[in-house]
Amino acid sequence: MSPEAKELFDYLLAFAGPGAAGGIILAMFGWLKARAEKPHLAPPSVGGEGLAQIGGMVMGERTARELIDGLHAVAASYDRCTLVREAEMAMRKRHREEIHEERRQTVDAIRSLADRIRDVRLN
Repeated sequence: MSPEAKELFDYLLAFAGPGAAGGIILAMFGWLKARAEKPHLAPPSVGGEGLAQIGGMVMGERTARELIDGLHAVAASYDRCTLVREAEMAMRKRHREEIHEERRQTVDAIRSLADRIRDVRLN
């Protein structure tokens, strides 16, 4: 619908409503005031290059944020790998200590057995 036809249609609806005379008068004053003022639209103070730079900064911020999030994920993954590696090293250390303890016990048992055999031969 064209703007002129829409305006005419709005006037007809206003006439059709109850107590519309006051509304029509107010609408006419409003329309006359708006027509006389014609608000001035200032041209943008930022040129096309500036707008492009602002757009690049906004996109760069998003890209930088994604990069930072990716680095956080890598750091978290590295931390998890480090924790797993540390747990594995601790387990291996306990295992080595257990093996050394078993070997000490075996050596002690062999020494005590050798001492007993020597005591038996001397007697």
